[in-house]
Amino acid sequence: MMLTLFLAALVLQTQESAPRILYDTSPRAVEYQLARLNNDQLLRVERTDSDVRYRPVHFAILARRAMARSVRADALAALVKIDGTSPTRILLEALAKVPPALSERQRVEGAAADATESDAQNVDTLLGMLLSQPAGTLRQQRERLASAARESTTPLERRGAYGALMIADGDPMPAWQAAAKLEGHLADLLRSVPHLGNAAALRAKLATPVMALIGQTKDSETRAAAIGALAWTRRDGATFDLLAREIIHSTDARSRSAAMTSIQLIPESAWTPAMIEPVTRAVVAIVGDTPAARRTEPSTLDAIQLGEMLSAALPVEARLAVRRELRALGVQVVRIQTLPEQMQFDLNWFVVQAGKPVQILLTNPDAMPHNLVIGQPGSMQDIGAAGGAMPPPADPEAKAYVPDTPLVLQSTRLVSAGDTARLTFTAPAKPGEYIYLCTFPGHWVRMYGVMLVVDDLDVWERTSKVPTNPTTNTPFTSQRHGAGS
Repeated sequence: MMLTLFLAALVLQTQESAPRILYDTSPRAVEYQLARLNNDQLLRVERTDSDVRYRPVHFAILARRAMARSVRADALAALVKIDGTSPTRILLEALAKVPPALSERQRVEGAAADATESDAQNVDTLLGMLLSQPAGTLRQQRERLASAARESTTPLERRGAYGALMIADGDPMPAWQAAAKLEGHLADLLRSVPHLGNAAALRAKLATPVMALIGQTKDSETRAAAIGALAWTRRDGATFDLLAREIIHSTDARSRSAAMTSIQLIPESAWTPAMIEPVTRAVVAIVGDTPAARRTEPSTLDAIQLGEMLSAALPVEARLAVRRELRALGVQVVRIQTLPEQMQFDLNWFVVQAGKPVQILLTNPDAMPHNLVIGQPGSMQDIGAAGGAMPPPADPEAKAYVPDTPLVLQSTRLVSAGDTARLTFTAPAKPGEYIYLCTFPGHWVRMYGVMLVVDDLDVWERTSKVPTNPTTNTPFTSQRHGAGS
């Protein structure tokens, strides 16, 4: 039934007329026409892999954010055929044309923050496509990779080229030595480290030079990049201690931010007990020193999440005190992901305090679009059925399949494959087991959960009463999907 509804929606989309592109204009004019289309419209544009005039369409699909990886793969194959070249060259070209300076836009809030995170995911996808190629395939393009690493003026292209060189060589040091000779290039190489896929042995070879670089370099950007890469090369107590000291003592905002991101990769079994409370307190102080108007920015929300994560290892009273301080300072962040090809959220339930600010970060790695709608207790079936009966909206910016009813309290837009949405709101004043669900036709019967609103989180944390599954009418057996129902 759910598959039938999804296919019906696709049929409705494909029945719409394909956007007409005027190809007999300048290349820039063609790019402009394509840029004005949303993703669904772009995918309906006529194209083949046997006519060079359709190259801009395939390239736009490959480089566009929030495109499914399977769709990009088809576009890449078409470009390889049209150009008579290698996937490596096409992907380097795509990285060169992705909007630059993502890191400089991290302070943008609201919908712009969504775009920033989606842009970052787009870069991750393109780098993943480039660096997931076999070492032998990349080795055949070594000369082109070395040239791009050495000569490109685009940091993202250099990042991809250095990462590919390390994989091609099976040894990071030739690329490292080449990058060290050029100003700023080591930072590009280091930013490729998280994208080296399953090359654990390759990353491990970087541990010693990265650790040494952190202690030696005077360049703040390179040092921050090295701190960000460190936990990808080794995840032990020594790494935890270095990153903890950076969070506690550093006065450089970039290095401190990189350390707060990197330390989250270290497993709890490697945390040094004596360092946990000092670094947790330092995180609380960093959030407290952040102006109130900036506490909803992604970097601050990530710091709050780190404080929550570290506090879980503290004794009960210390843990409750830290979480109380964090809640008083900022927004409670709840991260929810869809599970690819399972039509489910990864989180069965979460708890918030009545009347307090909340932000849900919804990430969709699935190939299908999804949204998240919060409704009154007991309203799941009514909202799901009403949303599923709605036709696709004529306005692509409208919130699709969200019914206009008092039962709906909050909702995201429809989140495309690979995209992210943030939903910021104040929790209801009345405690209860509020529901959340995806209202794309047919999804709600599997994609749902409970937002438990309580009077006092401190009191709840001492009792931890689990909410009831609205389908089975029995308590959830686990908070995360996969560990129970």
